Amino acid sequence: MYKIAQVDAAKCSATNCRLCTLYCPEPNTLLYDEKRKTTFVAIDRCKGCGACVRICTDIAKRSCIKMVPVGDVQNGFEMSKYGFPNKE
Repeated sequence: MYKIAQVDAAKCSATNCRLCTLYCPEPNTLLYDEKRKTTFVAIDRCKGCGACVRICTDIAKRSCIKMVPVGDVQNGFEMSKYGFPNKE
């Protein structure tokens, strides 16, 4: 089963570190929502490398990201030619 990153928004918003967005090797995959103060994942761009998990868990000591089967992703979105989704 193909796995991709899943961010725990509650944990992530409490830390506000953004390291995962800096070290993700795939552009426009892990993005930061200024309004919600959390990182989110573009599910159609995530390659499942796990770099974000290593950064969040081992370097930042936060454990806000885990790898989950693509079918189990909650609150994911896909990029479109019209830009980012409208998030409240």
